[in-house]
Amino acid sequence: MTYQTGIDGLDFARKSLEIRDTIAVFDFSRLKDVLFSPDGEIQFVLSGGRDTQGHPELELHVSGQLDLVCQRCLGAMALELNTISRFLLVPDENRLPAPEEEREDVDYIVADTPIDVLALIEDEVLLGLPLAPAHDDVNCSDALSAAKEQKESPFKVLQGLKLNKD
Repeated sequence: MTYQTGIDGLDFARKSLEIRDTIAVFDFSRLKDVLFSPDGEIQFVLSGGRDTQGHPELELHVSGQLDLVCQRCLGAMALELNTISRFLLVPDENRLPAPEEEREDVDYIVADTPIDVLALIEDEVLLGLPLAPAHDDVNCSDALSAAKEQKESPFKVLQGLKLNKD
């Protein structure tokens, strides 16, 4: 897996290369912090090429399923990933367009150093996650009810101590 050390983005695009692979979710260090479980895999396809104006570009397609933490019930919530991102490559920062000239349909990457493919994938997955993931009301209510039935209130013990003191 040569991409794990980084790719030369401009060369990758010029040669219209492609990488297809599957990566275990637990290999993404920043993504693990927002997951209920680090189980699962993410499939990706990274393709190099040129846009309609001849500029070097990368297209990244990411798919898979993640188990996020529901912010309402703190239970597992499945999220299906299926994203496509496009990146225009520029050789150095001086060639980045002014903010008012940037295209809306792509992001820009300065390709003056090797591009870390794993970091690029992880960034795109993190950007695609909901800000506060939550089940719909029906699923979340069921999970909350089950959690309440299983867990006894910690204050019940304190109430018992207070009653025994009197």
